[in-house]
Amino acid sequence: MTASAIAPWVVAPVIIPALAAALILLVMRHKLTLSRVTTLGVCVALVAISAVMLGHTATGAVEVYAMGDWSAPFGIVLVLDRLSAMMVLLTSVVALGVLIYAIATGLDRKGWHFHPLFQFQLLGLNGAFLTGDLFNLFVFFEVMLLASYGLMLHGQGAARLKAGVQYVIINLAGSTLFLVAVGMLYGVTGTLNMADMALRVAAAPEGDQALIKAASLLLITVFALKAALVPLHFWLPRTYASTSGAVAALFAIMTKVGAYSIIRVTTLIFGDDAQASAWRPPTGCCPPP
Repeated sequence: MTASAIAPWVVAPVIIPALAAALILLVMRHKLTLSRVTTLGVCVALVAISAVMLGHTATGAVEVYAMGDWSAPFGIVLVLDRLSAMMVLLTSVVALGVLIYAIATGLDRKGWHFHPLFQFQLLGLNGAFLTGDLFNLFVFFEVMLLASYGLMLHGQGAARLKAGVQYVIINLAGSTLFLVAVGMLYGVTGTLNMADMALRVAAAPEGDQALIKAASLLLITVFALKAALVPLHFWLPRTYASTSGAVAALFAIMTKVGAYSIIRVTTLIFGDDAQASAWRPPTGCCPPP
């Protein structure tokens, strides 16, 4: 595919699970076979689409999709590069394997909401990997949190409920810090687009540097918590031990979102070579006056 041909497909890993989740909830909620077929079809389609995307970005190409045709930095953009394409493909492959295992073991029979929650989880994961906007990274984190909590409790059990409450409390605390950090950076830079923010952070006056450093520390702490990096890994063992094997495998991708976010913000926004980022030309961001 050419660059112009593949750019509209950047939104596919986000919009397809969103539409599938709505379809299953509204039409197939009590129709297990149709829900299974739909979810399997979505996973297969995502594997194919993300494989094509990864092949396209192998040359270093960067594609941008502007939501609502609002250009950056004012609109919401999804950005596809080699790293995000690789993570979306990894998510799709693991999700397909998890789904096949869940169907084979009858895990999805234990409740009517497994398949829509599964789709929302894919929506959150893929959105987090593709977004070029810091606030929407927060939004996709919250979609993941809600869906993962439902999947974790799928099948019930006192141990799952106890671990689930701990999981939610810890992640809500992390989300609060995330939102505070985003607010601090927006207050300094006046933008939420990560590529544009990198330019403004580099050009920020000396008086704002302390606030920027505090916000960056908060972000790294939040992402380290999401990635379960030592010593912020204390929530992970009980969570994995209390849920099903299929859901635990999907949770393994969730922790990679935290690691991905650390890589993205440290190299794009706060890195020494941030102004040389390959993300900048396609997003249409220019240095602030």
